[in-house]
Amino acid sequence: MIKAILFDYDGTLSNRLLSAYRKYQDVAKKIFPHLVDNPLELEGIVQRMMTWDEYGTISKKHVFEQLNKKYDLNLDIDYWVNEWYETFHLFNVLQDDCLEVLSELHKNYKIGCITNGPVKSQLIKLEYTKVIDYFDVCLISQEVGIDKPDKRIFELAANKLGLSCDEIAFVGDNFYADIVGAYRAGMEPIWFFTDNKRISDIPVKRIYEFKDLLKIF
Repeated sequence: MIKAILFDYDGTLSNRLLSAYRKYQDVAKKIFPHLVDNPLELEGIVQRMMTWDEYGTISKKHVFEQLNKKYDLNLDIDYWVNEWYETFHLFNVLQDDCLEVLSELHKNYKIGCITNGPVKSQLIKLEYTKVIDYFDVCLISQEVGIDKPDKRIFELAANKLGLSCDEIAFVGDNFYADIVGAYRAGMEPIWFFTDNKRISDIPVKRIYEFKDLLKIF
């Protein structure tokens, strides 16, 4: 019997694609102010950065290195990487109905989050979007020294909740980090299938909109 539901943050609780798009728009306007009145050319740069970003799975350093190379710039890469992490939370957008669904689920289930990333940047996003207010447990990989999909971080969350892993469902958008990790730990994985370009015939329970969780729980 499921007694708790744990979530990934980026791309699951948050609309990571839209959040990154808004942030890269901001970056492009700051680096290329002369293109602010030329939205088509500016968008071309934004779309290149989104491609280099690789859904947030690669270092931001790579994005700005590519920007320097492609546009013959001399950006201070350390500055721009730091600027990203210092301000990205201001551009974070939650999934539609996210807080309402969390509130409803919390009436009957313990709720929590397991997210990979640096403590400072992840915590500020969780606090800014207010999702942390709903959590009974929250683990950030850097803080505990374990990254998803290592099953130990899932087991640690279960231990903090006072539950066994088979009493917990885990919802995430990244198949390897979230779904494989939850499966290895013995939790019930639920794949948030947010990208219609994905192809998979693996019979894993899926949701396509955040509110679909209310049909399951």
